[in-house]
Parts: sequence; C-alpha cells; structure tokens
Amino acid sequence: HDSIEAVMSLSPTDMRKIWRFEFLGEVAIDAGGLQREWFQLVTEQLFDPDMGLWLPSASNQMAMRINPASEISCPEDHLIYFRFLGRVMGKAMFDGQIVAGHMVRHLYKHILGWPITFEDLEIPDESYYNSLKSLIDLENVEDMCLDFTFLENDLGENRSVDLIENGSRTDVTKENLPLFLEVNMKYHMMERVKPQLTELLLGFFDVIPEPLLTVFDFQELELLMCGLPKIDIDDWKRHTDYQGYFEQKGSDDRVIQWFWEIVSEEFDHEQRARLLQFSTGTSGVPSRGFSVLQSNDGKIRKFCINGIKKDISLYPRSHTCFNRIDLPMYSSKNELREKLRVAIESSATGFDIE
Repeated sequence: HDSIEAVMSLSPTDMRKIWRFEFLGEVAIDAGGLQREWFQLVTEQLFDPDMGLWLPSASNQMAMRINPASEISCPEDHLIYFRFLGRVMGKAMFDGQIVAGHMVRHLYKHILGWPITFEDLEIPDESYYNSLKSLIDLENVEDMCLDFTFLENDLGENRSVDLIENGSRTDVTKENLPLFLEVNMKYHMMERVKPQLTELLLGFFDVIPEPLLTVFDFQELELLMCGLPKIDIDDWKRHTDYQGYFEQKGSDDRVIQWFWEIVSEEFDHEQRARLLQFSTGTSGVPSRGFSVLQSNDGKIRKFCINGIKKDISLYPRSHTCFNRIDLPMYSSKNELREKLRVAIESSATGFDIE
C-alpha cells in the first residue's frame, strides 16, 4: 500500500524521473539491487493468482490473463491496482527493469495498438477457441440451438451476457455465424475486462507514450519487459567477470570450473533462476542476454564472481546491486555444491553496504 500511494501520487513527468528506493527497516544503499528487488516483489505480488487480479491462461500457466471477476476479489480498489500495475510496468520498461509476470499475447498487442485476431483467443482459452472454430465446419449450425449470449460464471454463480443487443433473442445461423465469432472474440479479448484493461493501458501510457512503442512487435515487447524466459548458460559464462582470488586464472580456476559444472549439469531451470535471483536480485535476464546486465546508473555491469577466503564467509554471499557473488575458495566440488545450494535456497533478502 505504501508503494501504491507513492506511485499513484506522481505526475507522468515524475514517473520518468530517477527513483531511489528504501525498504522500511532495512539499511542499504540503492545501487540498483533495491530497485530491481522492488520491481520483482511488486509485480510478483500483483500477478499472483491468489490476489485475484490475474489468472493463469488455460494453455500456458506462465501467461497470465486478466481476471474478469477481479472486482469480487478486490471490490474497493481493483481498478486502482490495474492502473498502478500499468505504471509499474511502464516504469520498469523505461528504466530497463524486469517485470515478474508474463501476460497473454493479445495484451502486448493492446499496448502496441495492434489489431487482435480470432487466433489470439487460443492462448487464453484453447478449449473455447476450438469449440467456436468447430462451428465453421458444421453443415447446420442452427441445430446447435445457440444464441448471441455468453454464460459467465462469477464464483459459482451463472450470469448470461448479451453479446449484441437482444442477443438472447437472436439465434445463430449460417449467415450470422461470422458475426457470432467476431463478437465472441471481442467480448473475450476486450469487453469482458474493459475497465481493467483500460486502467492497465492508461497506467502504462502515463510513463511511455504510445507512439514511442511503434518500433517493437509484441514478442520484443514481452522480452523487453520480462527478460529471456530461458537462461543460456554459455551466454552467462561468456559474459562473466572474475575478481579477487579468481582474477588471475579466471574461468581456468578449479573452483570456477566446479561452479559452472554444477550450474550447467546439475542445476535444473528453477535452481539456475534462483541463483540468478540470488546474485542479481531478479530471475530475469535482459532481452539481449547477459552482455547488457546493467547497474542502477545504466552502465553495463556484468555478472561477477569474486573469490574470497573461507574465513571471511563459509557460504557464498551476494551483492545484488553489483551483480556479484562472493565465492569462498572451497577445497572440493561437493562442498561448493552443498554451500551454494544452501545459500540460494535460504537467502534472506538482505544487502551488504558497499
């Protein structure tokens, strides 16, 4: 709520200024790590289905769609949340930060002002898309006894919605089937969530005016906002700097070789994402990969592994503001594996002052 009040009180001009972040009760310098963590925590919470604003799409659990019944979950302020999220997403893109939530494809098209097609319905609701598509091949669609309505289910209560004027009294025929498909698509993609979508877009455009987005397609927009969904280990290794006890030998050092063997051969995707989150403050990667990891001042600051003695720290520790982890000089691969796993799985979100 503190974040909502602060962000919603700003003018569009202030939204484009440099922000500095402070977490209540934490003593830390914001050299970028706090900023990244704020975007991660805020968007993670807003996209969480338990909050009731978003739902996973039927065909892809990673792609979130707007919950048509969000007003029931947050009766007083659901539209404020969407306006707030729009502003946060716009600010994240403006500052080169990552949003912790992938949306269904047609929402990126809405942001860009691209036309929505009937095929776009397949991702949020594949079964409904297929049932509509099957009507095209029917000899006598009249036999289905359909009319121009859609049955909404709001928390167990059914509600009939007219898709056109007097829809409940208009039967679907071979002649008006194209219209039936079109109004269904428009209802599912826009009308059904029009108040929420409007606020989301207005919030986004408060930060980034629509004309500036014309250089992107919707796939690029998603990559820019969410980072690469898959982590390219070779790209990660290629764009890593080495400091401290690793500076001399770099990637040839025995401990470093163990580190990359564990990450590439033993860690699953989630563990790699957790390691990235542990060391950079987010599980996302910039759209152009690890070569353009940035610090808070916009300068490129590559991922860095700093070699330290074990008497300084028994476990790996992170400096997310600088995309760096301090890695003790372990004497065996097993010890490195065990300590690294403990560090990334139990890391409290704290920051060293540097």
